[in-house]
Amino acid sequence: MQTRRFPEYLLAGLVFISSLFLSLLFIHPAKGMAAELAGRWYWQSDVAAAAQGEWQLLDFPQTPPVADGVNTVWLKTSLPDILPHDASLLMQTKDQAFEVWVDEVCVYKYGDFKPSFLSYGQRWHIVSLPQDAGGKVLRIHAYSTTAHSLGYFGKIWLDSDVDQVLRIFRQDVPYVMNIPLAGFMIIMMIIYASSPAAPRRLYKSFIAFMSVFFTWMVCATNSKQYVLDAPQFWRFLMILSEYLLPLLANLVIFQVVDRRYKIILRYTVFIYALLLLAAVVTEVLGFNGMSRGLAVFYLLLPVMEITAFYAIIRSTWRGNLYARAVMVPLIFMAGAGTIDGMSMYRHWYIMDGYLLPYTTLSLCVFFVYIVSNQIMRERMLMRRTVGLQHEVDQAIEKATVDNLTQCYNRTKLEEVLTQEIVHHQSQEEPFSMIMLDIDFFKKVNDTYGHEVGDKVLASFAETVRQNVKRNDLFVRWGGEEFILLCRNCNGEECMQIAERLRMKVAESRPHDQLKITCSLGVASWHGAEDSAMKLLKRVDDALYMAKRTGRNRVCREPKTNMHWFENIYSDDVGNEDKD
Repeated sequence: MQTRRFPEYLLAGLVFISSLFLSLLFIHPAKGMAAELAGRWYWQSDVAAAAQGEWQLLDFPQTPPVADGVNTVWLKTSLPDILPHDASLLMQTKDQAFEVWVDEVCVYKYGDFKPSFLSYGQRWHIVSLPQDAGGKVLRIHAYSTTAHSLGYFGKIWLDSDVDQVLRIFRQDVPYVMNIPLAGFMIIMMIIYASSPAAPRRLYKSFIAFMSVFFTWMVCATNSKQYVLDAPQFWRFLMILSEYLLPLLANLVIFQVVDRRYKIILRYTVFIYALLLLAAVVTEVLGFNGMSRGLAVFYLLLPVMEITAFYAIIRSTWRGNLYARAVMVPLIFMAGAGTIDGMSMYRHWYIMDGYLLPYTTLSLCVFFVYIVSNQIMRERMLMRRTVGLQHEVDQAIEKATVDNLTQCYNRTKLEEVLTQEIVHHQSQEEPFSMIMLDIDFFKKVNDTYGHEVGDKVLASFAETVRQNVKRNDLFVRWGGEEFILLCRNCNGEECMQIAERLRMKVAESRPHDQLKITCSLGVASWHGAEDSAMKLLKRVDDALYMAKRTGRNRVCREPKTNMHWFENIYSDDVGNEDKD
C-alpha cells in the first residue's frame, strides 16, 4: 500500500493540547477566586456515632476507610467564622443519599437511606446555610451501597448562591465546546454514509460510537438537571455510555486493522460486552452492578486498549493508513478515560470534571482522514463513471453513425423525429425536413468505380454538414439519399436552406474535376393530425417531384393541391432512370 503524507495527524494533536491547556486554565481558576471548603475533616460510622465514640481524622475528599458491609457514615468539619452573603454549599453526589446538619439542625436531605436503583444517581446540590452558621459544626450523614461512593463528595465549594450557579455553568464549558463538534461529525458521517463509495460498516460503527459519546457528554454536564431533574435517569445513561464507549471504539478499530489482527479486537469487544451484560444483570437483580462494575471496568480499560493499540501498531507498520489515523483518538481517549476512572471511581487524585470531553478534537484526525479518503474515492469513481459513460456514448454514437459519411443512420432519425413530434405535437411547421439525392450517382459508380463513389458520398456529406446548423440532424437514409431534419424551421426557411445546399453541392469537386448535383425535397410538420410516416412520405414525394422535373432543383410539398403530385406521377415522361 502506497503511503502518503498525513499533516492533519500532527495538526490535530497540537490543537488538542492547546485546547486542553486553555480549557484547564479556564475551568480551574487561580487560587482565591474559588471558595473551597477547607479545614480538618473527621469521620465515624453510625455505630460509633450511636455510642458517642471518637471521631477519626479524614483525608478529605477521600472516602472514609469503612469496613466491608458498612453503608452509612458521618463526616464533620467546622465552618469558617465569616461566611459569604447568602452562603451555600455546592457539592456533587454519586450513588448516595445524604443529610447536611449544622450543629443539631438538619438543613438539607436527599434520598431515603435505603437501597435504590442506581443508588440515587448523580446530582449537583446547592445547600443553603443559615445566616448564623459561621463557626458552627458542619456534619454530613451519607448512605451508599457502593464503597467507592460512600462519603465521597469531591470538592465542596462555599460561596453565595449566585456564584454557585455560575460555577456550575462554568464547569460545563468543555461540554459546550465539544458537544456541537461531536454532533457535527455525526451528521456529516450520516450524510457521507449514504454515498456508494462509503465503507458502510466503518461509518456505521463510527456513527454509533459518536452517538454514545455525544450522549455521555450530555449526561456529564452539570446544567442538565435544570432541563430535566432526573438524576437516576442521567446516571443510568452515563454509566451505560461508559460501558459502551470502549466497546464501540474497538468495533471501529476492528473495521480498520488488518485481517490477521482482527481476532485481537474480537476478544476485546467480547470482554467489554460480557462486562456490560454482567453489570446490567446484577443491577436488575438489585446488587447495584452497574456502579460496582465500574471499578473492574476501569482496571481492565488500559489493559484492553493496550491490546488494541498493539493491533493498530502492527497494522500501521504494514502500511495501513486507516490504522494510523485511528491511533490518535485511541491514545488520547484511552488515556483520558483511564485518568477519569482513577479520579472519579478510584479517587487516587481529585479533578473537577472529566478529561474525556477534550479528546473530541483528537477524533477529528480520524474523521478528517476517512472523509478525505471518501472524497478521493468518489472522485476516482466519478472519473471512472465519466470514462465509462464516454465509452457508452461512443458505442451508442458508433451504433447510430454511418462509417463512410459520418452521418447518423435511420435509428437516430427515428429517435430524434419522435422527440420533435412530442415537443411540437400541436404546432404547425415547428420543424421541417429536407431529403437530398445525388443526381445520376449510379453513373458515377459505373464510370469511376465504387471507390470513387464512396469518396463522392463522403465529400457530399461533408459539404452539406459544413453548411447546416449544429443542432440540425443529418442522416444517411440509404444509398445516395440523405435527410436533413431542421429544428425550429418553417417551410420557407427550409426552402432557403435547401437552395443554398443545392448550390454548394454544385460548386463542390468531390473527385478531381468531377462535378455532381443533387435534387432536394422539402416538407414540414403539419400539426396534431400529422405523423412521422406521413411526413416522410411527403418529403419523399417532394424529392421525386424535383427529380421528375429536371433534377438539380428544390421542390416543396404543396400545401393544398396534393392532386398536383398525382398529375406529376401520371405524366408520361419516358422511362428515364430514377437515379
